Amino acid sequence: MEIIIIGAGLVGTSLAKSLSGEGHNVVVIDNDAAVIKRLQESMDIQAMWGDAADGTLLQSAGLAKADLILAVTNSDENNIIITLMARAFNPSAKIIARVRKKQFMNNPGLAKGMTLGGAMVFSPEHAAVDMVLDLLHIDQAFEVVPFQNGMVRIAGFRLGEESSLLGKPLLQSKELSQVGALIVAVDKGEEVVIPNGHTVLEAKDRVLITTGAKTELSQILPVLGRKPVQHRKIVIAGGGWKGEHVAREIEKRGIPVVILEKSLPRCQELAEQLNDTAVIHCDATDPATIKEMAHGASTFIGMTGHQEVNLVLCLMARKSGARRTIALMDNEAYLTMAPSLGIDAVVSPKLAAVGKILRFLSNGKVIDAATALNGKLDAIFVEVQEHSRIVGTPLKSLNLPKGLIIAAAVKNGQMTVPNGNFVFSAGDQALLIIQAGHFQKIDDLLSKP
Repeated sequence: MEIIIIGAGLVGTSLAKSLSGEGHNVVVIDNDAAVIKRLQESMDIQAMWGDAADGTLLQSAGLAKADLILAVTNSDENNIIITLMARAFNPSAKIIARVRKKQFMNNPGLAKGMTLGGAMVFSPEHAAVDMVLDLLHIDQAFEVVPFQNGMVRIAGFRLGEESSLLGKPLLQSKELSQVGALIVAVDKGEEVVIPNGHTVLEAKDRVLITTGAKTELSQILPVLGRKPVQHRKIVIAGGGWKGEHVAREIEKRGIPVVILEKSLPRCQELAEQLNDTAVIHCDATDPATIKEMAHGASTFIGMTGHQEVNLVLCLMARKSGARRTIALMDNEAYLTMAPSLGIDAVVSPKLAAVGKILRFLSNGKVIDAATALNGKLDAIFVEVQEHSRIVGTPLKSLNLPKGLIIAAAVKNGQMTVPNGNFVFSAGDQALLIIQAGHFQKIDDLLSKP
């Protein structure tokens, strides 16, 4: 696939790395010469310096033959202009524009991906807020990815020492399958494993499981050796629009919520806009403040505009008694370190963006897509087409490629965890999980025999 990425910030660079790793031909355009030089030296891509709003530069980058165009600069207005220009020169391309401003976020159509002249508009920041809210729905989870409005979902948990799954092959463990759940990946720290029946789990492994909306988490947590978190109080450090949105949704659930904000004018604004949220004017980095606010908190969320601050705040909150910590950050080193430091969950806007883009890379009918385990896995939710080679054949006879698992199936509107005897029909839906960098295997599986 021929792909043009306009903008080489965190999101653009992450997309370039992921997409080039999948074997696509990627061209990146940015107006910062130093950034372009760094990309040329570190990635197997074509990097071009200049203003992408210049139609001549876009055409020289291969606009006319591009299959996918991503406008992800730091300017919403530029992204929209580039999108309209790209559509005029290449009507058949798939085009995606990033937006961030509040006026776009408050527009329900745009926020949900409404098209702009045939292009999709999306916001990594908005997706990250949704990820935080999904985490708050499921106790003890470090990651939650819903599909089809929660009909199917992936949830990640760290195994406790009292889990009944420890020390024996998965084929001998029936506890999760009896409640409609399936382990689809195991993070052992240095590697992520797509498990089979012979995989043995160890204490402190992190596992991804698939469940349905009707699955009772109260039945799953004891099997995993975890206990529910009692929602006593949720503390949010950072009163920006993301923190405000999360607080407003928490209010609807009747859970006490507190926002810590350094700016007095912003505190006054939040107090006027939120009904049942305690807004406290303070410096959240003050150890005494964190000790007081984190004590008795069921969940502490670091949502300031600085990821280093979010990391430190969550560490301080954990030490001060918070039962669960969630940090908003994008730095790859922080994402990797966070679990070992004791931070329960990390939400990354740039990885949220990569997940949204995945759905445009398949030739199959992709309904939704996401990344998991800090980008180490791709999860693709598809509608099975009549020509697919998985139709009409029991799963045990498909000889699935290594590193790919069919994690869930939806037949006649009902989610099920498929076993080896399950047979897909055209029109069914399937959740496929594969190790990052091997997306082509999904296309091969969904293609004609």
